[in-house]
Amino acid sequence: MKILACDFNNILEDVVDELTARGHEMVTEWKDADVIVVWQETDLGGAKEMVRKFQKKGKRVVLMQHGRRGTSRIFPPFNEELVSDQLCVWGENDVKRMVSCGVPREKIYVTGTPVLRHAKPRIPHKGINIVFSPEHWDEDVPENLIVRNALRKFVKSRWPWQKKVNIITKILENEHNPQTYDNPVSSNRQTPGHLDIAVSVLQKADAVVAVSESTFELLAQVMGIPVIIADIWVPKACAGDDRYKEYEREYSNACYKEKNMDKLGETVMHYIHNPHLLQKERKEIARLDGGIDIVDPVNSIIKVITGV
Repeated sequence: MKILACDFNNILEDVVDELTARGHEMVTEWKDADVIVVWQETDLGGAKEMVRKFQKKGKRVVLMQHGRRGTSRIFPPFNEELVSDQLCVWGENDVKRMVSCGVPREKIYVTGTPVLRHAKPRIPHKGINIVFSPEHWDEDVPENLIVRNALRKFVKSRWPWQKKVNIITKILENEHNPQTYDNPVSSNRQTPGHLDIAVSVLQKADAVVAVSESTFELLAQVMGIPVIIADIWVPKACAGDDRYKEYEREYSNACYKEKNMDKLGETVMHYIHNPHLLQKERKEIARLDGGIDIVDPVNSIIKVITGV
């Protein structure tokens, strides 16, 4: 079978390797493909129209969920239709989300995600490492600097004889300025190795602080790391689209939301010193949001792509 795979976030890296090993031909031109795998089909940039073009030419199109809750534009105020022939989603929560927006259940396949296969055991280290995951938007939003400053203030306020606290910032290349953040570690979602870099940071993390609960935070939860959300997000436009101001963000019960930035540092330490808190919730969300209970997500995805 000839397959065109459009990758993002390294979601298809393992799948492509296995497809190649099984003798399938990976092509770069849509006209040569029997099936086309896409990571998004939004109205942005004409992606949906391209999918419709593929279908009119007799190509079967499979949509692969590219991140945690990676189909958010099916919800109000966007209300975008999903037109791909088949959809591979991570977990049961994604099925519920899609069906609630009118996506036919028979088009949805719960495959899990190879992303979570990259998770590794945590590594012992000196001191306490708080990993900050800045929001990725169409610009470096003010909330990121508010959280950065709150964490800096907390670290400086600690007594010299207390255990050293380090701030590590997991940033995205071309989206965050490394000079803005403390101890930045960068990766690019469009190049190989992105997930492995993210996991290497998490292996030495005692807690993750973020502005939203996304794929990086799900990886942390899978690895048993407490996730604390700085609940200070102010709705704003993205890429000039004012509708994002109306979009409601989703959070699971596997993270703690702190609104008071003066208490952010102490809240983080509380969860570090009490790792049992939200432990059950982290395990459950790994299943519901990530399909961690699916033994072989790569094979599950390949079955959908090849129809075998």
